[in-house]
Amino acid sequence: MSHIYRFFGEKVNDGTWRLADEEVTHAVKVLRLNDGDLVEVMDGRGLTGHGTLKIESKSKALAVNVTESFTPQDSFCRLLLLGALKPGDVDDLIAPLVELGADKIIIYRQADTPHFRISDGASDRWQRLVRAALKQSKRPWTVEVQAVGDLDAALALAAPCTYKWMLDHEAKVDLLAKSLAKPEGQGVAALIGGEKGLSAAERAQALKAGFEGVRLGPWVLRARTAAQAAAVFLGMMRI
Repeated sequence: MSHIYRFFGEKVNDGTWRLADEEVTHAVKVLRLNDGDLVEVMDGRGLTGHGTLKIESKSKALAVNVTESFTPQDSFCRLLLLGALKPGDVDDLIAPLVELGADKIIIYRQADTPHFRISDGASDRWQRLVRAALKQSKRPWTVEVQAVGDLDAALALAAPCTYKWMLDHEAKVDLLAKSLAKPEGQGVAALIGGEKGLSAAERAQALKAGFEGVRLGPWVLRARTAAQAAAVFLGMMRI
């Protein structure tokens, strides 16, 4: 079966959705979809539709729903805490982390990083990357990407999680073994250092906050590789 494109939009009535303005351009001018082509629509809040495209003009399009469904939000949150990386690394990571099942992505400033290196327009750019990844993976709920000032703020956001893991290549326990257990509770958080890893002080901070050291295997991975590997394991945890 050929790929059916998904777009963001809003429900107009029981039979019709209107695509977001930027989605009309993408559907008609970039993808060159035609009137009557099969499409999917989503609002980012769990509601999705499946129907045919109705093109009014090159700047207006409607998706007419054939079926419509609501997906309850997963009560088990998968949270990734990432040390401040190079701006390009953060941008490159968002799409795979969203597609692999991360529910929240928190970027924090590590103590030895003099500048946070996050531009003023990063939030808008990240949101565009999130939306593209949601459409690709067809996840019905939006994903939050947030930058916080320091590790304390990041750990506070992870406090409600039942499972708290800190990636440490010297740990004796493998994350794979942890992720295969049937999860219960409020969610899981994985703490990942930046380019230099976590300092001794940061590890002590995390341990005090209830995090347990785990490793991804016998090798030392780059931060961006470790983040994607951790997202895979966290995604395996399904209630």
